Amino acid sequence: MAVGLLIVVSIVLTFVEFLYSAIDSAGSKQFLGQVQLANDVITWFFVVELVLRFVACWSPRRYFREYWIDLVATLPSLLPGFFAARVMRLFRLLRILRLFGYVSRLSSNYPYILRKGIVEYIFVCGLLILTVLLGTSAMMLFESGNGMSFREAFWFSLHSLFAGEPIPQAPQSVGGRIVAVGVMFMGLTIFAMFTGTVSAFMVERIRLGGKTLESELLENHVVICGWNTKAEIIIEECRASHLDADTAIVVVSQWEHESPTVPASLQSQLYFVNDDFTRVATLEKVGIHRARMCIILNDISGGRNEQDADARTILAALTAEKLNPDVYTCAELNNRDYASHLKMGKVNDYVVSSEHSAYMMAQAALNRGMMGMFNELLTHRHGNQFFRIPVPEEFVGYRFEDLLNELKKSYDALLIAVGQGNETKVNPADHIMSSGEEIVVIAAKAPFK
Repeated sequence: MAVGLLIVVSIVLTFVEFLYSAIDSAGSKQFLGQVQLANDVITWFFVVELVLRFVACWSPRRYFREYWIDLVATLPSLLPGFFAARVMRLFRLLRILRLFGYVSRLSSNYPYILRKGIVEYIFVCGLLILTVLLGTSAMMLFESGNGMSFREAFWFSLHSLFAGEPIPQAPQSVGGRIVAVGVMFMGLTIFAMFTGTVSAFMVERIRLGGKTLESELLENHVVICGWNTKAEIIIEECRASHLDADTAIVVVSQWEHESPTVPASLQSQLYFVNDDFTRVATLEKVGIHRARMCIILNDISGGRNEQDADARTILAALTAEKLNPDVYTCAELNNRDYASHLKMGKVNDYVVSSEHSAYMMAQAALNRGMMGMFNELLTHRHGNQFFRIPVPEEFVGYRFEDLLNELKKSYDALLIAVGQGNETKVNPADHIMSSGEEIVVIAAKAPFK
């Protein structure tokens, strides 16, 4: 808020400085010196602010992409040549662009509808103000010899901007005519920007229901690559699990037409990106560097066969692990023969969908009533479920069977396995719990919470 206020003050001081520079008197020169000093102090404040932002920003590329307006508006004021010439002094008015960037970044804390419905209009209004200020100042500069006052220059710029022609009459000097043409051109440009913004906003709002993906704001989110019949179930399970309700889920795949429709209960913090998830640029766009987990589904859309789908899955999984070694990656394969590629690439987990469904059917046939147990354990939406949690320090040194009894007695949880990393031992014999290990339990809610 302080930066935004200083930007407004700097713009006003620059305009005052330009007006008083035309008055030749001792009092005006003294006042002008005070105004210039105040403006210089504010300028150096902006410089320090931008330097601190550069130091704090984790990516120089992101810094220049986000703050280029601020740099263009601030740095020219530091060059001595810009203070010497009256015309070049007008470049200080470009600091109003900083105000646009400030409002745009500040609005990222507000809902998308507010950002898209108001910020663009503020930008258009800002261009109107900037055009009128620059036009008025320039007309006073070039037409002062023809008797044009500040009031006449102001209304000339304002009327010419909206009317698209010089009103009440064309300027006499060559410089004034060039300025008039520029003001009229800006009027046409601003009108086109306004109508284009309204049209684009309405079309985008209707198509996406008011949601767009801003990858810079994503952190600790879930990325789902590909789309098939299992995707909606995975989204439902993520929403029903211990993940925060505000955890974003980004689905990236290629659809021929519109993105798929999901129930309204799942649409919160759910984003669709229509792109090829095997491309590095696409994974970076969905924020894979800051993602919590990446789930890669078997995508046979577009007429692909199972072999092509597995090749794309392996490529995406290896790329995700390379871009972010800390992301938990789980991939779906059709053929187990390709699993060795995932193991060599240190992909955390993989699922061979056809095999696992066959195993469950065999168990259901050989052991009656097993499907009811599977249905309960494999979903977070009701009943008991699996939890994998670190071994608390108080239980380090316990034998497996002793910890099993303690968990059942104190937390009504059934201990079934212990593991570390990607290795898991189910019901081990004579195992002693050690620090850094994780246990797998069956319980209605997570123990130790």
